[in-house]
Amino acid sequence: MNSHPFTSAPELPKNQDLTVCLQIEQQDTQTLLSFLLSKQISFELVYHPVLSSSLKAGVSVLPSAGYVPKEESVSAVPSSHLSTREKIEWAYDYYIQRKHTQNVPAETEIASQLEIATSQFRSLFKKIYGKGFYQLYLEKRMEYASKLLRKGLKCNEVAKMVGYGSNSAIKFNKMFQKHFGVTPKKYQLQHAS
Repeated sequence: MNSHPFTSAPELPKNQDLTVCLQIEQQDTQTLLSFLLSKQISFELVYHPVLSSSLKAGVSVLPSAGYVPKEESVSAVPSSHLSTREKIEWAYDYYIQRKHTQNVPAETEIASQLEIATSQFRSLFKKIYGKGFYQLYLEKRMEYASKLLRKGLKCNEVAKMVGYGSNSAIKFNKMFQKHFGVTPKKYQLQHAS
């Protein structure tokens, strides 16, 4: 297993919950799982197929809600040696899979970050995923909202948890209704267990 030691981060608040993302080789999975279980460390396992052999194993620390790092973690900036397709896949993974509860930058900013033209980003993204970037982003956000509503959370709490501010609850209701055809409250009542 490739080891990348953490440097001490004194700016991290004590008792702050962190999510540590590890990218490891397949053959090291059993060792890591055995270690986590033996130390009774809670974890969530997410499988992402490797985009290319040029990607190296790495470690990044993602803050929990409420803590904003001085700089984004290593995974926040794609490597410049990735192909255009790999950059698009990175954008999907980073912004839609991981950041769907937050407001994301405009497509122009994402394309600039990826060092590709905005039109190329839009067309290639749609070609790869069958839908536009913001359409998939909104779908992921609404799927997460529906999951929270089914768990019984209040609509205004869900709106905040999926990235709509306290003054945007009406906007959340409209977007949810547009996506599911019913208001969040009616959806919750229909899916109550």
